[in-house]
Amino acid sequence: MDVKEFLTSAQKLIEKNSEVDYRNAASRAYYCAFHLCRILLEKLPQSQDNIGTSHQKIIDALLLSSDKRLKLLGNQLKMARQLRHKADYKVDIKFTRYEASRVLSYVRKMVLEVDHFLQSLQK
Repeated sequence: MDVKEFLTSAQKLIEKNSEVDYRNAASRAYYCAFHLCRILLEKLPQSQDNIGTSHQKIIDALLLSSDKRLKLLGNQLKMARQLRHKADYKVDIKFTRYEASRVLSYVRKMVLEVDHFLQSLQK
């Protein structure tokens, strides 16, 4: 599966105009970014062993990088994760279209940056 399909799904969900769809859109978009960052880290020459699938380990690996682009990805993934956490677990607190839109915005930028980074690794 192409993990970018999570973002495609999120873009469809946000248009449905219901809180549950906003929550699902934020979650799906986040998982697009999470998987892309994991894939990127696995392809880096200086990749750490055993990053695995831990959300925090992936964020930390990005944030601890000396590369500014990776740090930016780490910050964006961290912010998207915080909103995804609210969407998935804080069901007693309203989750808005604006919040879902913020996650999608972060993730769209991250997709472009990861694609650019992966292309530069192939050169």
